[in-house]
Amino acid sequence: MLPKTVLVIEDSDPTRRLIELCLRTEGYDVVHRIDGETGLEAARGLVPDVIVLDIALPGIDGWEVLEQLRNDDVTSAIPVLVATAHDSPLTRQKADTATADAFVGKPFDLTHLRTAIADLLE
Repeated sequence: MLPKTVLVIEDSDPTRRLIELCLRTEGYDVVHRIDGETGLEAARGLVPDVIVLDIALPGIDGWEVLEQLRNDDVTSAIPVLVATAHDSPLTRQKADTATADAFVGKPFDLTHLRTAIADLLE
């Protein structure tokens, strides 16, 4: 069986590296992009199995990325986990309204991240 592909759209290098290491040790193929525009291009070109999406991105932010993903026939069904340092009830509500499939606040527990990704891939 081929490994599942996770697209990580995250501009913070230390956070991205941590996510990549965490997911690669679980056997996932991890691809990353550092901004919303190139993240959207990768999502459309690769059609990954799941996307980990930061909200505070340079250029177009994660909310706009999520909206464009959901409005594109190629990417609309890809599960999206929103990961943000702006963890609040309002942000979680906005993630639900914007049709995110899961949410983790930063800093996140790596076990929680692994579990959330595995749940989205079931």
